[in-house]
Formats: sequence, structure tokens, C-alpha cells
Amino acid sequence: IHAPEVVTTLLTEAGTLVNQALDAVGIKKEIPLVVPPHPHNHLLGETFTTLGAIRFGDYVSKISVAPLSANVQALAGEQVKITDQAGWRDLVVDFFRAQGAEYELRAQLCTDLQAMPVEDAAVDWPQNQSPYQPLGKIVIPAQDAFSPARRAFADDVLSFNPFHCLPEHLPLGSINRARIKAYETSTAYRHRMNAQPRLEPRDINELPH
Repeated sequence: IHAPEVVTTLLTEAGTLVNQALDAVGIKKEIPLVVPPHPHNHLLGETFTTLGAIRFGDYVSKISVAPLSANVQALAGEQVKITDQAGWRDLVVDFFRAQGAEYELRAQLCTDLQAMPVEDAAVDWPQNQSPYQPLGKIVIPAQDAFSPARRAFADDVLSFNPFHCLPEHLPLGSINRARIKAYETSTAYRHRMNAQPRLEPRDINELPH
């Protein structure tokens, strides 16, 4: 994926941890630690794609989210000046305070295991062999995206694990297997330190306003 510098930094740190985890279980394949350099483009105009593969029923896929509504499509390639870590957050919060947005959820199916390997997450799957296919829309209404209640909920209570899913959508490949322990260790530590129960919302109405 292409992402702003702060996201690149976070992905680099995450990649280091993943490589250490892979090495610990005897897998020597290096995962790229950095996303290719990219200008400070507006985050909401970017297209994001999973690095690892995911089951898609009886198939294997990578999933992508791309701007769909005109207001976020117009932000594609727009450079912004961010001077601190909170800048990206403020950019998104200010946007959704005034307007909503729509994104397209897409899947790229594996049609050739040589060209589109599951175990090697460093390989980009060629879109000329298997283009992304639209699955549906993600509709985000205008809202206060960073209210005090939501901030406390996200920091102290919220838990997320991509392996808590239907078997038909299980994450695949070595990089995803390495994430299982990392996710469990991280959330267990955070909730223990915050003295809060874990909560994985099953409905949007469980999120505070």
C-alpha cells in the first residue's frame, strides 16, 4: 500500500516485530519493513490493500478499500502538511465532523499460486492477471469521530483480532500466523494495565457517541 509517512513508520516498526516472530518459529523469509516512499497525501484519498492473503470462501484473496464517493476521490494525491503526530488524527476528525464518505470494498482473487503466492507477503499480486472486483460499499456518516467517550473506549476497552472470524475469511500465510501471538499478547497486556474488560463489538450501536 501507499500511505503517509506516519503510517509508514508504524508499519516499519510492525514489520520488524513480525520478522522477529517469523524467525522465532523458524521462518527466515524477510517481510519488507517499509512501504515505498510517498508524498504526504491526504489519508482519506488513499487506497489500502491487505499485505497478507485472506480466505474468500473456497478461494484465496487480498482485500482492498478504495475511495468511492466524489468527496474522497477528490482527495486522491492531494498533499497535506502535517507537522505532528496528532495532525493525521485531526485531519480525519475535522473531515467527518462536516461530511460523510463512501469507500468501495474490493477483492483480488488468487488465480495463479506462482504469480500470487500465499506464503510470501512481499510479492504484489499482478492486477493484469486478476483485477480487483467490487464487493460492496462502506458508508461512513458525518460524526464526531473522536469524542471523549470514543477516545476512552478505543484506548481502554476496544479489542480487535482478525482471527475472530468465520472460517471462510481466515487470514492466511506466515505473516498472518505470526500475528496471532502478537495480537493476543498486545491486547492482554493493554487490558491488564488498564484494568478493563475486553470488548469486541458485534454491532455498531455498541460504540459510544
